[in-house]
Amino acid sequence: MFSRNKITLAILSACLVPSYAFATDLSTVEVTAVTENSQEVSSETSELLQSGNSETGTTLRQISGVDASRMGGHGVDLVIRGQQASQLNILIDGAKIEGGCPNRMDPPTAYAEMSSFDQVTVVKGVNSVTYGSGGTGGTVLFERNAPTFEEGKPYNGEINIGGTNNGLTRDMNATISAGGDQGYIVLQGSKKSADNYTDGNGDEVRSSYESQQGHVDLGWTPNEDHELRLSYENTRTDDALFEDAKMDAPLSDGTTARLRYRGSNISENIQNIEMDIYNSDVDHVMDNYSFRPATPVGMQRETITDVQTKGAKIKLTSMVGHTQLDYGLQFESIEKMATFYNANSDTALFEMWPDVNSETRSAFIESTSFFKDNQKVILGLRYDNVTTEAKNANTASEAGNIPTNLYTSTYSSSYNGETKSDESNINALLRYERTYQDNLNVFASLSRTHRYPDATELYIAKGGSGAWVGNPNLKPEQHNQFDLGVSQNLKASNWTVSAFYDSVNDYVLKDLSQNQDSITPTGRTVYLNKDATIVGLEFSGDMKATSNVTLGGNASLTRGTNETDNRNLTGMSPFNGNVYAEYATSSWNTGARFNFAMAQEEVNSEFNEDETAAWSAVDVFAGYQVNKNVKLTAGVDNLFDHAYFTHVNRYDPTQGDIYKVYEPGRIVWAKLNAKF
Repeated sequence: MFSRNKITLAILSACLVPSYAFATDLSTVEVTAVTENSQEVSSETSELLQSGNSETGTTLRQISGVDASRMGGHGVDLVIRGQQASQLNILIDGAKIEGGCPNRMDPPTAYAEMSSFDQVTVVKGVNSVTYGSGGTGGTVLFERNAPTFEEGKPYNGEINIGGTNNGLTRDMNATISAGGDQGYIVLQGSKKSADNYTDGNGDEVRSSYESQQGHVDLGWTPNEDHELRLSYENTRTDDALFEDAKMDAPLSDGTTARLRYRGSNISENIQNIEMDIYNSDVDHVMDNYSFRPATPVGMQRETITDVQTKGAKIKLTSMVGHTQLDYGLQFESIEKMATFYNANSDTALFEMWPDVNSETRSAFIESTSFFKDNQKVILGLRYDNVTTEAKNANTASEAGNIPTNLYTSTYSSSYNGETKSDESNINALLRYERTYQDNLNVFASLSRTHRYPDATELYIAKGGSGAWVGNPNLKPEQHNQFDLGVSQNLKASNWTVSAFYDSVNDYVLKDLSQNQDSITPTGRTVYLNKDATIVGLEFSGDMKATSNVTLGGNASLTRGTNETDNRNLTGMSPFNGNVYAEYATSSWNTGARFNFAMAQEEVNSEFNEDETAAWSAVDVFAGYQVNKNVKLTAGVDNLFDHAYFTHVNRYDPTQGDIYKVYEPGRIVWAKLNAKF
């Protein structure tokens, strides 16, 4: 029986065997978005990957309104509209996978190898009730398309090989597909190796890792109206080092099995059916000694976690007059277990996730009514019932620590002893869209969406020094959002502008216990419900200055306020973005990109959040069609080797000396792309 990593390597090896003639089209370096409005951006992954860093969270920073928090070189964690973690819905080819690290060394995007997908769609905020429960900050859809084949050629293939000097990254990805009218098979594999990189100060940043990923798709397409796809995917990261953490991750291993069906023209009453069933498993190990020889033997600690995510969704589409109805049912189950050990004695100190199970049962219906004068009205309703239980909350660890004792000592004035919750809520969406002359599009949207606290916010149970304690009595967040946007798509230019206002009842605030009068112990990280407001602006656009020259850019700004305590919220991105210029012909292109962020002075100083200085960095890039068969791209990121970090990069508020992880210094990179 092959191990998971051997299966991944076997897939990669199989993909690299052919040596047919290569052929590919030269694609532009910058993101070319296909967008219906200024709230949703779809990008081909090949365009997002034209830079020196192919890590998924890092590449998505190119999209206006999207930021990401760096803790090391891998698992850069998305932030959209000032929200992150379970405030975002991450769907990986129709499935969900939950990371195994309570400290988010491995967010869901760590199991979404960017090069293995065809397209990524980022929805900022809420524009539909059909994606899933929550998603108050946004939804990210990683999608793979069914392969298509030319007449007389029942196979396709692609190989990508790349590398950088800073961190000495080696990156390889290959895909082979074969099939015909009745079905197909896709084999894909990737492998990455990265050393610690050097920042602009010349300091080495702990960021190295080894990763490998592979997936198999088996598709049955009896005719053009039906597709049934069975897939299996494994993503494994070994020996990942993290600059801003007390531990590193020797292992993060995730597998996902999916079954999906897409059907159209089903009957007179049902036009389309979409069905997704999935099961994901993650094993994660982190410790403070495998790569840190200075750790005293008596202080060696290890956390072992196991996470399983299951889900099913069916969505049907019907037309009633001029109204399209999308309706369906959805189920999701997440089980998380994490144990914190004294590695020297192999004693379980704390059940950090005390066998936490959450289940979500949902029903949704959304109508899209089309009117004259290119007007569209969307009405959506979603019912969610969410139950949670910490099954081992009253069970003592080997060291005698009981999670409920931690909850009681931390929230003594409010904790009612419960280890279960049962919440049901209605979510609603009202949206208006209209297209005027010259393809000018406007939209306005009102939504009321609930985001349920996750396993960490509810039940995390780590005592001792730097105690970290969940609050089982948390209420779900209620987001009341107003979105307004204008966009225009012309032959020579495209632009979008949007603004949002989000009034949040029962916002889940992560705080230090000494900041809250209701909590007596000091030095603990805690969670409480507060009222909050999040507002922001987003802009993006591009224009053809000449037939060969394209100019463009994007920018965004987010502000967040804890209204209850009259404080700033943590992790709000300042005004930031980029501007670029590109010259392209039929055989080559070259360009430059200026990335920037203004200073962030509106910080949560009570949570030990420091201000961040303004920064800028310049990237240059070029691509050349060597011949009909081979395309080369190369460039330099952070050309002037500036030392900087983004405001949302990770730091530990419990430590006296706050340090944020610096971004890489100058990176020289090159890539080869070939299709056959």
